[in-house]
Parts: sequence; structure tokens; C-alpha cells
Amino acid sequence: MDKKQEKEFHRIFVMSLDELTEYARAALTKRYPDEKWEGHRFPDYVFTNESVEAAYKIAVKRPELLAKIHCYCPCEQIGHKNLLHCFFKNGEPGVFDKHAVFCTICYGEAMLAFLWAELEATDQEIIEGMKKRFMPERPIPEGITYP
Repeated sequence: MDKKQEKEFHRIFVMSLDELTEYARAALTKRYPDEKWEGHRFPDYVFTNESVEAAYKIAVKRPELLAKIHCYCPCEQIGHKNLLHCFFKNGEPGVFDKHAVFCTICYGEAMLAFLWAELEATDQEIIEGMKKRFMPERPIPEGITYP
């Protein structure tokens, strides 16, 4: 990315969830101005709030992007392999999964990935951005061990 893109990448990185939602909704409208969203037959739960709605719209339009992203909520404990699994059963577009409705991490990650991809960030830049946002380096508390 050039310096201007890097600056915008960082601006998106520090956005609140409300700002992220507003920005993602505008980017979706710009990218897909003639999209007939009702044709995707979203379940009613997708319309829980504007953030969830934006994230599910991103999932139907950019499944290949979400499939490359690790989800930083504890959903791998229920078998999720990547962020796409949070929106579609078995990570396969077609049958929606309700998981992301209840998780600000899931729908926040989807909006971040989409907005960064719109800046033409590489997959690796997006992945590194997610790591920094959701897993900043912190000392491991005493008594905690990892395999």
C-alpha cells in the first residue's frame, strides 16, 4: 500500500463499531449500487442491527475473503475453521449460520476485512491487521500455559 492507503488502513483500524458500521454500509452501497439484497433471502435475524446486516451482506458478496481470515472469538471450539464459518454453516455459502449475529468480534472482523480489501490491502496485510487488532502482544498472565 502507498502512504495514503496506509493512513486510511490505520484510520479504519481504530474506528469504533458504530463508525465501522457506517463506513462499511457506505462502502457496500458504493461497491454494489444496484444489488438486489432481498434476492439473498437473509433470515430475519440478519436484520438484528445495522452492523450485523452489513456483515452478512459482506459475507454473501466476499466469501472468499472471509474464508482467509481467522476468527478471533472462541468459535473454533464449535468447529469453525475461519471467519466464513461464522456466517455460513460449514463455511459454505448457501445456508446461513446464526453465530455471527451474537458476536461483535465476528461482524467487526467482516467489516474490517471488507474495508481493508477495498483499499487494495493484500491478504497478508489484512491478516496482520486482524492479529494486531484482536491479539495485541500482551504478557501471558502468571500461571497460564499454552501447548
